[in-house]
Amino acid sequence: MKKRNKQSGFSFVELVIALVIVAILVAVVILVTQGFFSKARESALDIDTKDMQTAVGTYAIQSGKWPTANGSLPPQGNVSIDFYASFDKEGKTMSFYPHFISRLPKHSDEGVWRIDNAARVSVDMPRDEY
Repeated sequence: MKKRNKQSGFSFVELVIALVIVAILVAVVILVTQGFFSKARESALDIDTKDMQTAVGTYAIQSGKWPTANGSLPPQGNVSIDFYASFDKEGKTMSFYPHFISRLPKHSDEGVWRIDNAARVSVDMPRDEY
């Protein structure tokens, strides 16, 4: 009788199949997380825009001017929001940031936060890049 030489371990085909399955699972996880983070960025933009709109309105009511470089809205189009615009109230200097918004929104230093002639706040960048 012949003795068979039994070797333990995985064959090449079994290893390739296992690697393909792992690669598919990794691809699915990447696609799912990219969609999740994209939605999270858009939600953050919506929240920041709403907060900015409220802060701009409150600043305008209390100061009688807008948080722009010259304190007024443009006759047409839009202008950058000046996060460091300020006014004096009862001997105290009130700045747009931090008195009217508690934290600077993302991209606040890039001039993408805008206010138009109807006092609507917007961000001058694609939503998916926020």
